[in-house]
Amino acid sequence: MKFSRLWSLAQGLVVVFLLGATAPASAGYPDKPVRLVLPLAPGGAMDVLGRGLAERLGALWNVPVIVENRAGAGGNIAADQVARAAPDGYTLLLTGDMLVANQTLFKGNINYDPVKSFAPISIVAATPPVIVVRADSPVRDIAGLRDAASRNVLNVGTPGYGNSNHRALTRLQQQLQGTVQHVPYKGAGPAVVALLGGEIDAAIVALPAVSSLIANGQVRALAVLQDNRSDTVPQVPTAAQVGLKMDGDTGWFGLLAPAGTPPQVVDDVWRAVRQAVTEPDFHARLLAIGFEPIADQPRAFADRIVSDALKFPALLRDSGVALQ
Repeated sequence: MKFSRLWSLAQGLVVVFLLGATAPASAGYPDKPVRLVLPLAPGGAMDVLGRGLAERLGALWNVPVIVENRAGAGGNIAADQVARAAPDGYTLLLTGDMLVANQTLFKGNINYDPVKSFAPISIVAATPPVIVVRADSPVRDIAGLRDAASRNVLNVGTPGYGNSNHRALTRLQQQLQGTVQHVPYKGAGPAVVALLGGEIDAAIVALPAVSSLIANGQVRALAVLQDNRSDTVPQVPTAAQVGLKMDGDTGWFGLLAPAGTPPQVVDDVWRAVRQAVTEPDFHARLLAIGFEPIADQPRAFADRIVSDALKFPALLRDSGVALQ
């Protein structure tokens, strides 16, 4: 009897030990609110994606995911803030590929390294830039845009520096006769407000920032800057179809944590992102406004950042992208 009790106790200790040995390092994560930092102003594509993702992650984790817009300096303020945050998974950054471009554009003036300062979690979604004008604009197509630029200074807004929209504008400037002036804003939201208010003549922004305005007739889309027409706005021609030479530079939106975040926490967040993005209602909502949901693995995102860091300096130099 005594031996039987001792044997049962030993078995129990073995089970406890094995459970402890196999429990994830992030057991209990998250057990308090998570902060999701966005580098652009409210109202744009990134803001729409970030707030939708925060809502879904909060529901999955049963803790608040608080969105914080930290616009300014081409996204560098937000990136620097997250790079310096505690690497515990409670401060995350949703950003775009300007994170990498800014290493060249702001050379010597940023305090983070896009490769070394972050733990990549996932590219959440991608989307193309689109060229839009107001519905009452006399410009009805790219030919009209060419004509307008040849007669007057054409002011074109973007969500700031270094992103795929800014790079697309630079390529557009090289292909239009006349003066095309870049007007950078702290996000697509302010750029679209400026367009509707008549401050600028056109804008190049991510498709989800204006898909509803295209649908209700408030803005006119001249071209979607990717290789194929978008299912969201199938009536809008591609760059190639209107005679523009673009490289189909679809912009990515990715989620990162500070460098040093435990791999198990990174993996836990990625799994939650994948679950959120593949949830039917959220997935359909993203597709409807022009996003391509991705949710790829951390290793794939890390490889993309390294690849962009290698190619962007020459790409930016050859396309003439610069701070103004």
